[in-house]
Amino acid sequence: MSAQLEKQAPSQASFRSVARGLFNTIPPIPPSITLAGKTALVTGSNVGLGLECCRYFLKLGASRLIMAVRSLKKGEAAASGLRDEFPDAQIDVWQLDLESFASVQAFAARCEGQVDRLDVAVLNAGLGKMNFERAKEGRHRETTLQVNYLSTALLAILLLPKLKPTVPSPEPGRLTIVSSDAGLGVKLADPGEGGIIDSLDKPKGYQGFAQYAYSKLLITMFTARLADIVDPDDVIINCCNPSATKGTGFVGSLDAGLGKTLLGLWLSLMGRTAVDAARIYVHASLVLGKESHGSFTDCVIKA
Repeated sequence: MSAQLEKQAPSQASFRSVARGLFNTIPPIPPSITLAGKTALVTGSNVGLGLECCRYFLKLGASRLIMAVRSLKKGEAAASGLRDEFPDAQIDVWQLDLESFASVQAFAARCEGQVDRLDVAVLNAGLGKMNFERAKEGRHRETTLQVNYLSTALLAILLLPKLKPTVPSPEPGRLTIVSSDAGLGVKLADPGEGGIIDSLDKPKGYQGFAQYAYSKLLITMFTARLADIVDPDDVIINCCNPSATKGTGFVGSLDAGLGKTLLGLWLSLMGRTAVDAARIYVHASLVLGKESHGSFTDCVIKA
């Protein structure tokens, strides 16, 4: 990180800066950007931001789109509408349950066997649980931590071979991981002997939104670390922040309660539309170049 970006970091993490950012204009996608002849993948793509990102990619001419969804029934219903809009594109709906490492591995194996080259992947799927809940397999980690961080990180690593060009190419693969400015203001306490993951995997003192913020901080840190060991000539890796967005599936993933009601009200008053926010995904994954490798972005590269 440059000294200039480091100097900007504290102010960018403030609530005032986050709120002010909601009024920034999201730039249009340059007309020179095209996905003609290319394959794109979006996780959590049957609703909200993921679905709008799919629509953008298809408008840009993607020849093949892979919609990774937890529910095949809901995914096929969303894909049906896209197929009507874009009859020339191949649109596949594949199951992916981020609560399960086995599902992540099976999905990646399917990509390995059925995709010649993956040009762009947007890892959008995520959730927030207001009550402590454990995943039902593996080490039974807390669900928000499992989905937003552990499984997303695993999927990112497993997709890298398909994102790398098979021959020297001026066009590297693109991997964009969706993060959140919710993670900018949290602080990680000394985790003790168990480490960070174990310290966040306890029901005592659990707070749903704080856990969501921690999970997004961790995936931002992971993105920066992964970029350290991946050549941007092979794959450009960044994370992007759509900020507060209304009309998405996120609020629906929350447990009922006052927190869900207040968040829904805040988003309805202040949030961007899903169409506008999804353009941030497209901007990060197709417009920003190698200068964004390892960075946190929301149309501009942040500290």
